Order: sequence, then structure tokens, then C-alpha cells
Amino acid sequence: MLCALLLLSAATVGYPSREAAAAEEMFASFALADPGTGKVFFNVIRNAKPRQIVVFRTADGEWMRLPDHVRSLWVQSANGCYRVPAHALSPSPMTDACYDAAKDELVYTTFFEQSPSGKWGLKDFTFYQPYDPSTLLTDRPQPVIHYGYGPYAMHKQVVLMMRNNATGEIRQLVASDTYPVYRWLKDGTLLLQRFSETDRQNELVRVNPATGEMKRFMLGSLRGYNAERNWLLYVINEPSRTLRIYDFGTGTSRPAKEDEVALFYPDSAASKPEEPAFPQDLDIDSLPVASTGLRTDDAATLTLDGADIPLSFAFIGMDGETYVPLRPLVDRGWTIRQEPLERGFEYAVRSDRGELRLNRGNSISLNDRLYVPIRLIESLGHEAKLKWIR
Repeated sequence: MLCALLLLSAATVGYPSREAAAAEEMFASFALADPGTGKVFFNVIRNAKPRQIVVFRTADGEWMRLPDHVRSLWVQSANGCYRVPAHALSPSPMTDACYDAAKDELVYTTFFEQSPSGKWGLKDFTFYQPYDPSTLLTDRPQPVIHYGYGPYAMHKQVVLMMRNNATGEIRQLVASDTYPVYRWLKDGTLLLQRFSETDRQNELVRVNPATGEMKRFMLGSLRGYNAERNWLLYVINEPSRTLRIYDFGTGTSRPAKEDEVALFYPDSAASKPEEPAFPQDLDIDSLPVASTGLRTDDAATLTLDGADIPLSFAFIGMDGETYVPLRPLVDRGWTIRQEPLERGFEYAVRSDRGELRLNRGNSISLNDRLYVPIRLIESLGHEAKLKWIR
């Protein structure tokens, strides 16, 4: 036994213990540098708890960390507020979250991709919902997931919303089973690719963001857009899928030359600025934790029978109805229960004025959130009015 112990101790001389070796495993990647505050942020993954954290260096050179529930930061931002993955946050935000570096605040908001002019924002929601394939009135192949629950499957849905940044109004532009492909054009309109059920192929439509009006531009598929030259790269729906260029300045179209295609894509060979270094000997656990606050940037206010209810999200649907989330009403005393039907179910929603029966014909389930038209709320005798927040 003594011999065995001596051999074991000799074999481990010069090697760290298993616990020590495990403690040294860490990977830090540069996330972003905020120009307004001078803070430099790193996303850190390690094999100790918490496993994902955000560490940053202040403009004065001090190292700190964000609270543990902020697991990573993305460079995508809006007005200096950097996107934060929302899945680990508690309570869970209605839609998105971001970190305001200047105010050291975690912000529950809805993250819109801004147009070049800054006048508009776009937001897409991708989710799956159950449906009966036998009721689908189209012969187009559908992206579905079958789970073996009788005739039902999960059907991919994507909706694209547009926000008017001057008024705060949010309007649904399109609903589809594929991810929307779009580009902002030089004249401020939006070029959107969608599937035409009439022609059974892709079409490009131009959207007037001020009115939501859509007009077909051409049958074809979008491949790229060069704003500087005002050129569109596209293909028509034919077997060869030859790349073509449409010049918005002259209104002419021609096949793309081989050396022109690169004008529509980022230069992967372009030199990138050197990223800040992360000190590998930094004792992360001893770093001070920022006293990060929490705020909610609401999208609208619903005035219900004289009382104001803040809403994280609301929208005007493609049917012209104004939809508000049901959850804030339930939080204020409304009740909801699920009622089984022969095929599926519906929701029975009750207030002190009466009951609503909500189904896919008169409400919208968007990303696991149920939205109800204000018109139905008013049908119970409630006074309801929505005010958008800029």
C-alpha cells in the first residue's frame, strides 16, 4: 500500500490537481467597446459558477462585472443599449432586453432594427404553433415539425412588425412561414421578398412605410442591395437563377458581371481593428459587481375604464385591428381558462363585465403570448383607449 501511494505521488509531481486544472478553464471573447462611456466588455465562459458572465473595463482602467443574470452582451444596439439574451432573465421580459451602458441599466424593451433614416424600426417574431395539416389550403411545401400527437403538427410562423419612431405606432407588415428577406432602399421605401400564392413563386414588393401600402416591384428573389450605387442584385424565378442587377437610377436591368457580385457583400478580407486583450490572470470572482438597475421601456399605454395600464408591446394587425396583450389584464383580476373543443381548444376570458371566447378567428397568439383586439374588450362594456409611446 505504501509503495502504491509513493508511486501515485511521484506520478503527479509537476501536474496540477484535477480541481486546480478545472478552475483554470476559461474563455473570454471581446464583445464590444461603448464609445460613449469608454467601457470595454468581454463575454466570459468558464467551468465554474456562474458559467457565463460579462466582465468589463471602465475608462479609468478598473475591472468590474455585470450581475450574474446578464450572461452575455451582443454588439447589436439601439441608442447605446446593447442586446442581452432574454432567456436567462427573471422575470422574463415580454419581448427583448438590452443593457444601457451609460446608465448602467438593464432595459426590458422591444428591440427594433433601425432603418438608415432612423425613422422606422423592424422587428420579426419567429415561433411555432400547432395546427392540423389537413386544414391547410395550399399545395406549397410547409415547414412543419411532427410530434406524433394525432393529426397535429407544429407550423413555423414568422411575422414582421414595423415601428414608426416618430409616433411609436407598431404595425404588422407580413405573416409568413419563411424568414422575411428585405432591404431598405435609397428612397426610404422597403423592398420585401414574399411568396405569391397567386403566381406560386417569389415576388418583390415595395412597401411605403408611412402608409403600409405594398406594390409589386417584380417577380423574383432578392440577393443583395448596394445603397451607394442604388443597385439591386436579384434572380428571376427560372432554372439557371442567373444573377442580375437592376439599376434604380436608370430603371434598367442586366446580367451581373462576375466582379460586380462582390459589391453586394461585405469584404471578408478587409482588415479588422485589433481587439482589446483580456488579462488571463484576472481574478473574476473578486471583481466588484456593478449595481445595475432595471427599467422597462413600454410601447403603449392602455387606458381601461379610466385606469392606465403600461404595455410592453401592442400592435395593429394586418386586419386593421389594434391588439393588446392579455397578460396585463389577467394581472389586474381578469381570469382565463382553456376550454377543449372537438378539434383544439379556445380560451374563456372573463372580466367583471362578462366573458369572451378567444380563438384563432378573433385573437392572435404571438410567440406564446395571447393578444386580443381592443374592439372585443369594448364589446364587454369597458372603455378602452390605446396611446402609443414615442
